[in-house]
Amino acid sequence: MVKILTILKQKQRILMLLVLALASIIFTGCDNGSLGTKSGAISGYVLDSETNAPISEVLVRAKGTKDQGGGTVNKTTYTDGDGSFVIGDACKASWQLSVEKYGYSLFTTADEMQCEVNNGETFVMSPIRMTKLASGTKGVLKGYPIDAITGRALTNFTISQTEPYNERKSKTFDSAATFRDTGWTNLEGGYHHYTITANNYEPYKTSDQDAFKDGIEIGKSPFDMGTIKMTPLTIQIGGTLRNLPGYVIAAGDDSGLTVWAESGGKVVATYTDLSGEDKGTKLGNINFFLNVPVTAGSVAVKCKLRGYDIVTISSAVSIPSSNPGGIISGVDVDFSTIEPIKTDVRIIFTGSEPEDNKPGSIAPGDTLRAYIQAGGVDIVPYAECIAHSGLGGEVIISGVITGYKINILGVNMTRMFNNNGSDGGGLEITIPEGVDVYPVIVSFGD
Repeated sequence: MVKILTILKQKQRILMLLVLALASIIFTGCDNGSLGTKSGAISGYVLDSETNAPISEVLVRAKGTKDQGGGTVNKTTYTDGDGSFVIGDACKASWQLSVEKYGYSLFTTADEMQCEVNNGETFVMSPIRMTKLASGTKGVLKGYPIDAITGRALTNFTISQTEPYNERKSKTFDSAATFRDTGWTNLEGGYHHYTITANNYEPYKTSDQDAFKDGIEIGKSPFDMGTIKMTPLTIQIGGTLRNLPGYVIAAGDDSGLTVWAESGGKVVATYTDLSGEDKGTKLGNINFFLNVPVTAGSVAVKCKLRGYDIVTISSAVSIPSSNPGGIISGVDVDFSTIEPIKTDVRIIFTGSEPEDNKPGSIAPGDTLRAYIQAGGVDIVPYAECIAHSGLGGEVIISGVITGYKINILGVNMTRMFNNNGSDGGGLEITIPEGVDVYPVIVSFGD
């Protein structure tokens, strides 16, 4: 009998333990023991918005808000290699998700990041999409550096990423074609500034260029800087146009002078400034200076002076690339040995017809003479003719300069009067270059 009672007591204890265990299950809730509440889950995938590729190691945060003032619950997890995530032990609540990963921003809308988890269910989210930012992208920089003067492509130049400070680095390229076709790869995304340096060239800084002043954005697509014109360092060539005629010196800045240097048939430097006393014009000379790029190699120095054909001052001046900033002097030319462009001038004398009690200004047999002067000095011998009628005659004067102001003074030597003109210097004209015979009418008044 005692044995039977003992067995019954043991069975009662076991039954009591089972009841207590069942009660514990029934009365244990999501987080606070709510009657009948079971834990659920939230699952989904995080994908690239453009490629649909899974994004791993994304931090997924979930904030659950319970009904009727039940408080909030916060949970976190990370995506796996396939972009999937599961937030377990999610109680019945309204959940708001957020995602974070360096170099990415959320593409999916905030409304699409919400869900309602009911009692014990697993809510499957629509795919969450993120966009890769430029700062999280590895990109490519390209360009084609050339000599700004000669147009030749550069070789052996270095490109330095100068900003931001903690991402400074440099890369050397053997040719412009390599930088243009392959570029500098695997650069950090985002905005950067670059400096290009090469021997005998001024540094090219993107921070100094209006087109790139805000920086170059390295991103998903290669950034092509296009043709980059590098300014070469220069060496100065100095020389003198010696023994110029007085009428050229008197013309000053109006002499139409251009001096230039050519390399390979291309102009690489020019000089046209004649202002200021340092040019030597008071001495019958004109000094010139050319800033020639040290990359030119060898240059021909030429000049064009109004009233003269093109003059080659020197056919070959060697430019030493090892001495930028120096000067090559004594590249001179003596204009006393150079003939200006000249032409013939046909001077036609005309006079007034006789009137009542008043003779004409020219009578048959009068001696008519013409002087041609520049700066008050005769530049050719005078010429004269005999008037063949009361209407005058004509003369031809050869070897008259072109391009500069000259004065034609006509004199009736028989009657001793002339065509003084308004300033007493006769008729002022400029004969253009390229004419064979230039006609001029000289009229005598009373």
